[in-house]
Amino acid sequence: MVGWVSAILLGMAGLLSQSAQTPKTASILPSVSISLPPDILSETVQISYFLLGPFGGYGGYAAQRTGVHSYDIPTMVDGKAATEIRMIVYASGCEIQQFVLPLAEYSRVSQEFPCQRVKTVKLSGKIVPSALVRDNNAELVVTYMAYWVHGFYGISDGFVTKFHLATVSPDADGMFQVDLPYFSADVEASSSQQRASFWLMLRDSKTWNHIASSLEPEDQELRLKEHGLRIQSHYPDDLIFTAEPFRATKRRQR
Repeated sequence: MVGWVSAILLGMAGLLSQSAQTPKTASILPSVSISLPPDILSETVQISYFLLGPFGGYGGYAAQRTGVHSYDIPTMVDGKAATEIRMIVYASGCEIQQFVLPLAEYSRVSQEFPCQRVKTVKLSGKIVPSALVRDNNAELVVTYMAYWVHGFYGISDGFVTKFHLATVSPDADGMFQVDLPYFSADVEASSSQQRASFWLMLRDSKTWNHIASSLEPEDQELRLKEHGLRIQSHYPDDLIFTAEPFRATKRRQR
């Protein structure tokens, strides 16, 4: 299991080299193709995947692309073909979906992504202190933290799989409102078995530098130990979110 986790970390670092392959090279390699519905914009699609094979485990994200009708994921690692791929696919406005596909050596497999429309939940709130918003080019980013993915991938540790949900601009008083997806998997999860959370952060809209790395709800019942917002079917209006200014960690000088 430790070897798999190490492979994941190495796999993340290796994503750039895989994405740099030319279309001609990619076309002759074994891969999985995710076909998209015609009404889904490819730039709204986010795919996390995990390959299993003689190399152990290899995980990563498919690089987002604009104006395409499918995503291709290479299924070879260090010259060895994967025997299985596990994928999580999300597109804006759709349910998040999981796929497990067995792979034959040097095969090219196709999988359709049928969009099942997702319900939404309204989140409105006020960021405190508002000066963090008023004195900066601030935008609020909401991310879905999928802690349940470790179990789906069959690993005990590693990076938390994340999906970007929304970006909104609070007003000068720190007020905001956003509609977020309420996935069926989260509907089924009990409060004692929290599978995921919403993570809110502030960043500069021009530079993307962090202003506040984690906003926490003032309501203790909605706050998770992972510093996220508990996913609910309904939230009270105008929740208070407290923000601590982001401070980059300084390295010690020898």
